[in-house]
Amino acid sequence: MKARGIFVTGTDTGAGKTLVSCAILRALSRRGLRVAAFKPVETGCRDDGGELVGEDCERLAVAAQSGQNARDVAAYLLREPAAPLVAAEAEGVTIDRAVLLRRFEAIAGAADFVLVESAGGLIVPIARGYTTRDLARELGLAAVCVVASRLGCISHALLTLEVLASSGIPVAGYVMNEIGGDAAHTLALRTNRETIRRFAAAADLGAMPPIPVAARDDFENLALLAESHLQLDALLQAGRL
Repeated sequence: MKARGIFVTGTDTGAGKTLVSCAILRALSRRGLRVAAFKPVETGCRDDGGELVGEDCERLAVAAQSGQNARDVAAYLLREPAAPLVAAEAEGVTIDRAVLLRRFEAIAGAADFVLVESAGGLIVPIARGYTTRDLARELGLAAVCVVASRLGCISHALLTLEVLASSGIPVAGYVMNEIGGDAAHTLALRTNRETIRRFAAAADLGAMPPIPVAARDDFENLALLAESHLQLDALLQAGRL
C-alpha cells in the first residue's frame, strides 16, 4: 500500500499518542498540508444519544483542520475500555482486517499526509491472530513510537523499537512525552531520553514538554510546541517512504 504518512504507536496505553498526534497534525496543517487522521479502532467510547463517540477521534479530527468527520476517523468504535479484540468480543463485534484497510485507503486517498494512531501498544490484539504490528506492517508507513517518560519506560521503548525493526516495519524514530509529576523518580525522568538514545538504533525525534490537562486541547499551542521541540522535517521525510 502506498501512501504518505506515519504510523504512531506507543510504549503502552496512556503514553501520550493522541497528544503527540494532535500536535503533529496541527503543525503540519499550519504548514499548508492537507492532513488527515486514522485511528483504526477506538475503545472506551461514550454513548451520545445511542451513537458511539470516540474522544480521541474528536480531538484528532479537530487538530487536523481538514473537515474530517470525527465519526469517520475510526473504522470501529467500541464501548468497553479494553484491547480492541477484547472489547469487540464483549460487544459481539468482529473486527475485519479488510474494513480497516479500506478505511485507511479512503482517508489516505483524500489527504497529502495521513497520521495513523494505534490503540495501546504495538502487540495489542485487534482481531483473532491479528495485532497492531500486523496492521502497521500492511500499511507500510514509517512508525513513530511515543514514549511516556516515567520509571520503566526505557525497556518498553527499546523493546517496541526492536520489534518494529525486526518485523520489517520502517522506523522513523521515537518521541519522548515528558509527562512530569513524579517527584519520587526525578533521576529517571531526567535521564530517560538520553539513556534510550544511547541504546536505540532509531532516531530521537524530540520531546514534548509537560502539558497541563487543561491545555491539551489548545491545538495551536501544541503545534507551536511541535515546531520547536520535534523534528517535523524528519517526520515528513520518513512519511514519504
